[in-house]
Amino acid sequence: MPTSRFVVVSAPLEERVKASLVSRAQQAVLVALRLRSEVNETLHREDVGERASKALSVVLRPGGLPFVVLMLLVAVLAARELLLRIETRRILKAHAVTNTPALAPNGHQHED
Repeated sequence: MPTSRFVVVSAPLEERVKASLVSRAQQAVLVALRLRSEVNETLHREDVGERASKALSVVLRPGGLPFVVLMLLVAVLAARELLLRIETRRILKAHAVTNTPALAPNGHQHED
């Protein structure tokens, strides 16, 4: 029975992990470079302002889905701000039992 002349041995785990990390880092750099070039191309276009104003007019036109999403975003942000203020006032009231300000402790107060 003939035996194969060469035997395929997988690379050690560290080498495979290193190769995988290097390839992913290269892919990330390539994506970043592509994104940078696309952003530069977009910013250097002559019709950027016109296209932005057209997109903004579509979003601000009542009745469309973009307008509804924008209003939901504004409502959620306003509700979050209101809840944050309410909770802050509640915490301040709970800690304002006395009108003396809280001071940092002076040295070690516990027995060793």
